[in-house]
Amino acid sequence: MIDELRRHWQRLMRTDLSDTESGDDEQRLQRAAAALIMEVCRADFELHEVELDSVRASLIELFELDADTADGLLEIAREKSDELVSIHPMAREVNAAFDANQKADIMRALWRAAWANQDLHKRQEAVIRHLADLLYVPHSTFIRTKHEVLGDAADPD
Repeated sequence: MIDELRRHWQRLMRTDLSDTESGDDEQRLQRAAAALIMEVCRADFELHEVELDSVRASLIELFELDADTADGLLEIAREKSDELVSIHPMAREVNAAFDANQKADIMRALWRAAWANQDLHKRQEAVIRHLADLLYVPHSTFIRTKHEVLGDAADPD
C-alpha cells in the first residue's frame, strides 16, 4: 500500500515537471499553454462547453493546429489539469519559448476562456492576474488584452 502511494506521488510529481514529459519541444509548449488556459476555465469550479470551445479555438489560432489535433490537446489538458500540482512548470515553458507578443496572445486566450460564458468570475480574473505575473506580462498588456476581449464589460461603470 505504501509503495503504491509512493508510485502515485512520483507519477504526480513527474506530471508537474513538464520538461520530463515525452514529446518534442513544440508539443510540450502546446501542452503547457493548454494547461494554463484550462486552469482559467476551472478556476470557478465549473467547466462550461463554451469555455472548452474557446480553448479549442485559441489552440488552433495560437499553434496553427487542425481541429483534430486541437481536440486531442484539449483532452490531454483536461486530464492533466486534474492531476496538476503547480502551474509554475507550465509558466516556465511558456516564458522560455514565447516573446512579448506571443505572451499577449496567451493573455487574450486566457481572457477569452474566462469570458466565454459571458460571466467573468473573480477567481478566473485572479488566476489570469497571477499568470500575468508568472509570465512577466506588463500590467498594461494585462489591461489592454482584457479590454480587447471583454470590451465594455471590462468597465462595469
